[in-house]
Amino acid sequence: MSSLYRYADYLPQPTPENFPSPVRNREKINPLKAGSFFPEFFIEEARVINAGPLLNNAHSGASLHSLTLQPLVVVFYSWHWNNYADQLIERLKESHAAITAAGARLLVLSSEDKKQFTSVYPEALPFDVVHDAQYRIARKAGIYRESDPIWGFVSGVNADVPVPAAYLITPSLEISYDFVDLYLQEEFSPEAVVAAIGKKLAISA
Repeated sequence: MSSLYRYADYLPQPTPENFPSPVRNREKINPLKAGSFFPEFFIEEARVINAGPLLNNAHSGASLHSLTLQPLVVVFYSWHWNNYADQLIERLKESHAAITAAGARLLVLSSEDKKQFTSVYPEALPFDVVHDAQYRIARKAGIYRESDPIWGFVSGVNADVPVPAAYLITPSLEISYDFVDLYLQEEFSPEAVVAAIGKKLAISA
């Protein structure tokens, strides 16, 4: 009996894509939570992508402490979150006026640099956007670690970037509101932020 076509019905196995596997026994990200204090950081002028009310005159850079003369909403962003990222920017554009009217300012920290960010959003935005180079601020916030990459637990994200997060930081650098979306399954709520701003200002009055 001929064996010429014995294995004809067996398809060759596809070659898997060469992605490095997450580190075994990895140290997981540990996001900051409300009640803790946000570590100080400094924004260099060269990292400013879009200069809004906060950084329009900060020609020599600015520290976090100098930006929190009133409550500051800090939102992390990456275009590698795909449609989630676009929806986040749209919510921020729509809610910026309400956040400002509530007595706070808005700062967006982008994982992408100015050239990359403006290729997606070429128009001027009403809020400040800064490049978080090498995820330095995201590391301080506990939302990025090389040992626990987002692509290891979120399908569709193929880049090593932070997870989505937003914080309301008071003048004392205390976090009074936090939003962290580990699996990109929730929606950032500007209404919740505005409510938290009003509550904090009422307590401080």
